[in-house]
Amino acid sequence: MRKAVPKLDDGLTNDQFLNLIVESFQSVVFGTVDKAGDPITNVADIEVKDGNQLIFTTTYQKAFYDRLKNHPRISITALKGDETLDSVGFTLNGDVHEVDDKYLDKIFAKRPEMKQISANYSERREILRSFAITPINGSIYDLRQQPIFQKQFKF
Repeated sequence: MRKAVPKLDDGLTNDQFLNLIVESFQSVVFGTVDKAGDPITNVADIEVKDGNQLIFTTTYQKAFYDRLKNHPRISITALKGDETLDSVGFTLNGDVHEVDDKYLDKIFAKRPEMKQISANYSERREILRSFAITPINGSIYDLRQQPIFQKQFKF
């Protein structure tokens, strides 16, 4: 289970922002484009952080995989909260590239739910591919606070 979003303030660093994405937000919406340049969204989990990169997986059998390979600029966004005034949301824009499958071991160790999703671990591992997002810029807003907290990030 992901952690609650702590109270945010202007001291929030780029590194803390990235950690917050991994630790507090379960699933994020990925904005990509297809070969014709049309926008398409997918949902995936950001699983781990490695330095300044966020790591996630998908299967190589999905159109999502092909879009990531063909056009590596992405935008991700997520919202956490039950109602508008108790929610925190973020957007992060960046470049994405496929990375070594060594991250699969880290992901499966950190996220036990992955073993439930992947009933047959060895078969699932064969089709999963890890990707790293290198951030370019992002923003976060916290509607739990008055005045509303907003912060922009450049990487």
